[in-house]
Amino acid sequence: MEFDTKPASDYPLAELVKLLNRGFENYFVPIQLNVPAFLTMLRKDSLDLTASRVLLAQEEPSGIALIARRGTLRASRLAAMGISEGMRGRGAGTWFMEKLIREACERQDREMVLEVIESNQSAVRLYQKFGFQTVRRLIGLIDRDGPQPKTGDLQEIDLHEMGRLISQHGLPGLPWQLSAGTVALMTPPARAYRNGHAYAAIANPEAGHVVIWSLLVETQARGHSLGKDMLRSIVANHPGRIWHVPALCPEEFGKVFEQAGFEREELSQWQMRLAL
Repeated sequence: MEFDTKPASDYPLAELVKLLNRGFENYFVPIQLNVPAFLTMLRKDSLDLTASRVLLAQEEPSGIALIARRGTLRASRLAAMGISEGMRGRGAGTWFMEKLIREACERQDREMVLEVIESNQSAVRLYQKFGFQTVRRLIGLIDRDGPQPKTGDLQEIDLHEMGRLISQHGLPGLPWQLSAGTVALMTPPARAYRNGHAYAAIANPEAGHVVIWSLLVETQARGHSLGKDMLRSIVANHPGRIWHVPALCPEEFGKVFEQAGFEREELSQWQMRLAL
């Protein structure tokens, strides 16, 4: 089988979305994007279509790898890599991964990061084969139980300010989607709130299903249940919603959410890093 690649920037957005959806057919978590959702992902996650690649097998588009790049640290993230179902198990993934790492080195990137579903052992083994090391386990949580007692008044703050606070007080090496740079690029209808020395960033609070993207307590104020109180205040101020933390939450933070009534979901991921 002969493989090659082309820059994703050579293709129309609609074709990239089609390739991405095909690459994740019958996957652990199937992906079904449309062009508007892909555009949001492109902006928020800093996807670089000139560095992203379409995999060609016998000159036919058979896979896609989305590469995100940001800042001066020369880090890149493998935001997604999908292989068409008919090409899986035929060496395409190994060939593609080797090509992506070689190109990252040619760009003089210093590291590549990614997240992979923990139960997807074939993908985990592939990344380990190329030297990726596990940083931490990432978990998801959900709250369907409804109203919580208010524990303070929420003050809305700018999302860019939320990003600055994460850079100052956040956990080092956060997953890309929870990092200061990503949160700072979010735009309404996403919202950020302050409650004393605690902060949170959420997706559109008017939706029935709301994602919590960030929960933060100032370093010197930790140990006083402020994170739990912040979560309860958000839920109380936007009643009747389902609240979801995607499987990007560092496992060590899970206890705070559970204390606020959230339940841990079955899906988990490994956050992984490769020094280049």
